[in-house]
Order: sequence, then structure tokens, then C-alpha cells
Amino acid sequence: MGRFMHLVSKKLIFTGIAVLGISAQGAFAGGPMLKIGTEESSYYRDAEIVHCPKPEIPAELHEQCFKSCCLAKFTIKQDGVSSVKLLSSTGSTEVDEIAVSTLQRWKFKPATVNGKPVESAKKIKVEFEVEE
Repeated sequence: MGRFMHLVSKKLIFTGIAVLGISAQGAFAGGPMLKIGTEESSYYRDAEIVHCPKPEIPAELHEQCFKSCCLAKFTIKQDGVSSVKLLSSTGSTEVDEIAVSTLQRWKFKPATVNGKPVESAKKIKVEFEVEE
């Protein structure tokens, strides 16, 4: 599943949010789970992004040409509150800070197992590109 957003201003493009992986504490991501030895089955539904604001790129970065990406990991609690940390850098401290401050404003509906909220995690690839 991918979610792509474009922010075009002087050919500045925020080209991506791609969900790279998901996991849930005590559950397998992606659908039904069978409990061996019982007739019971469980259903996992991944956390959903419900609000994902675009980054605000400072004017001085509009003057530069660059293409970069970073990898971030969200931990989404049962109440939907999330925390994010960078797993890899864009190569620019300033762009990393922009990515993290933007991702910290994201809101999620928590993952569920049989309709009950559970803690989960998402890895997100964020791509930035500024062209002339």
C-alpha cells in the first residue's frame, strides 16, 4: 500500500509516503489468524492513517536542487497516539528535522484484533525532491 502526496511550489515535490512494513504486538499483519487447536479465529486490521499533513519546506531549500529520502518508524498505541523515529537519514539534518516534525503531526486509527485496539508499528519511506 502506498500513499503519495505532491507539494509543488517552484517544482518542489514531496513525493512520497510508502508503507514499507507493518507489525502488531502479538498478531500477524494482514488478515485472518487461526489459533491452532481451536475453532476460534482472529482478524487483524492494520492501523489507518487518518491525518497526514504535508511538510512545510523553508524558502532557502527551494533554492537548492536535491532528491532524498528517509525511513521512519511509527509506534501506534492502542489509543491511536503515535511516536515516530527516523531509521535512516536524508543526509541533511535540516530535511530530517522537517520530516520528523511533519510525521509527529500525523494521526492514526489504531490497529485492531477482533475489533479491539492493539499496539502496532509502521515503517514509512518519505521522499523529497526539489527541481529547478
